[in-house]
Amino acid sequence: MGLRGVFSRKFTKSKLWDITRLYGCTTFNLLGGMTTAIYSEPQKYNDRDNPVRFVLSAGMPANIWSEFASRFDCEVYEFYGAAEGGLTINPPGSGPVGSIGAPPDALIGRIVDENDNELPANEPGEIVFQNADGTCPIISYYKNPTASSDKMNNGWLRMGDIGYRDENGWFYFMHRKGGGIRHNGDFVNPAFVEKELAEHPMVDDVFVYGVPSSNGVPGEKDVVAAIVSTDKATFQPADIFKTCVEKLESNFIPSYIQLVDEIPKTASEKPQERFLLEAFTVKDPCIYPRD
Repeated sequence: MGLRGVFSRKFTKSKLWDITRLYGCTTFNLLGGMTTAIYSEPQKYNDRDNPVRFVLSAGMPANIWSEFASRFDCEVYEFYGAAEGGLTINPPGSGPVGSIGAPPDALIGRIVDENDNELPANEPGEIVFQNADGTCPIISYYKNPTASSDKMNNGWLRMGDIGYRDENGWFYFMHRKGGGIRHNGDFVNPAFVEKELAEHPMVDDVFVYGVPSSNGVPGEKDVVAAIVSTDKATFQPADIFKTCVEKLESNFIPSYIQLVDEIPKTASEKPQERFLLEAFTVKDPCIYPRD
């Protein structure tokens, strides 16, 4: 089609919009923790002065979706999928804010329980796919036939993600299977916590995850906010907790703040929770408990 592309050597949230202005970029792709990282940058007078028409996003948090689009004067084209297959798309102006979209005509998508029974609208379950003709996409992991068969179990492509579908057929992603944060009986949406913290002037980047609860209740987790500070020397955890108390529901308030030099991420800027978990210990001087 004669289109041009710009490849950066490294993702840089502070220079991203300057790059789009320099090269006249009309769209770019957002993955993993990129969205919150960009949103946490201090607002600038020229945020809306850019040539971008839309961002192709996988994982735009619903609670910053509209603010992001307004601040940078662009639209959000949300999608969901994996290298193995499965796809939903939510073009600008099509589906509800926060929805990962709906499957294209070539695919059938469902939300199912542990016995593969299709669940009613708004009830969480695993996201699965088939081809439109009822066959399952063929998956073959290298030298791992067990993983291959598990991925295609019972004729459905298993995404390993929990989500739900509304009354109009729009899909919503919640969390990885087994990866939700249940705190004091409530399921915590990390995106809500990350939004409020990303807007704090002391926060340069943030990622929220869960650790086994100190109360010992099976399945319960304490909420941890891993934070990269704009100035580590003057960082005030009490001020962060104060903001959380003012802006979040009680069960969403982090039990701990974990001050880090950077959020460990993959090449596509997806936060790597396991490294934060490995580094987490309540005796660490960089761990600040709420009390």
